[in-house]
Amino acid sequence: MKRKLFITGAIFAVLFVFLCLPLSRYPISLAVMKIYSGLHERDSLMEKKGISLEIPGGGTTEEKDWYPFVMTFNDSAGFRQFIREKDGELPYEMENPLELTILYNFPAFDVFKGCSDLYNPQSPYYNSFYGAYLVSGRTAEGRPYGFSADGSLDLEATSQVPQFDFQRLVLTHLGIGSRQQLFDWKIQSVRKNVDYGGSSGWTRVDASLITNGVIHRPEGFQRSYLQYGSCAYVPEDYGMDSFAPVSMRGRLYGKYFADWDTSIFFYIMAADEDVLESCDAKILSKSVLK
Repeated sequence: MKRKLFITGAIFAVLFVFLCLPLSRYPISLAVMKIYSGLHERDSLMEKKGISLEIPGGGTTEEKDWYPFVMTFNDSAGFRQFIREKDGELPYEMENPLELTILYNFPAFDVFKGCSDLYNPQSPYYNSFYGAYLVSGRTAEGRPYGFSADGSLDLEATSQVPQFDFQRLVLTHLGIGSRQQLFDWKIQSVRKNVDYGGSSGWTRVDASLITNGVIHRPEGFQRSYLQYGSCAYVPEDYGMDSFAPVSMRGRLYGKYFADWDTSIFFYIMAADEDVLESCDAKILSKSVLK
């Protein structure tokens, strides 16, 4: 009996020590995000509309670049509130309310640091994300989200989705207050009738972006540490303040699909231009939408 108790106690002690080590954070992240993403998939616009969208993750490449799989997150209520705060109203039909599903991926983990290279200011993948936004909902005039009356992309509305995503779902959940948040998105070029993701008719938007970087001194637990790990980089070591602004590039591909009554936007945000171009050519453009 004593021997069994000793063995049980030893197992729990070893498990406790492991969970306290940086090495534990990657398997914890994989387990938590696989379950959490699966739960959101059940309530996603893909499930509701019968959309099949497969975006490659880091597991499809030989490089140590991105997290192994793309995750799913829904926040229709949060996005509607964000639009109200920005525009002072929510100009969408109540019988066809605005809904948002986000597919996203972030930089690979440094297993020994116990966190994603998302936090690493010396990594070309610092502060980077890619994925897709699916938005359903029509204006009071009957226009689908993100598009003008003539069917062209509404550039101002389009920028609201990545802004909501980065400010409310990334920065806020890392502990930075809304007054400190920065998101300055400026359109650089627009290309129409682009072939992408296996179909034609997409509009590509390239933008410059200045926003907060995610390197910071952790102060208590933040929910996002479960997926990214806790920031193991000290801002002062790199001559930076916590959440110091970073110049980045953003790219969006947008198209409205009448069969699903849904606007779909592929996106990449990266501080390094080579990362953006490589992600676009080797990963995001290989997405399968059907």
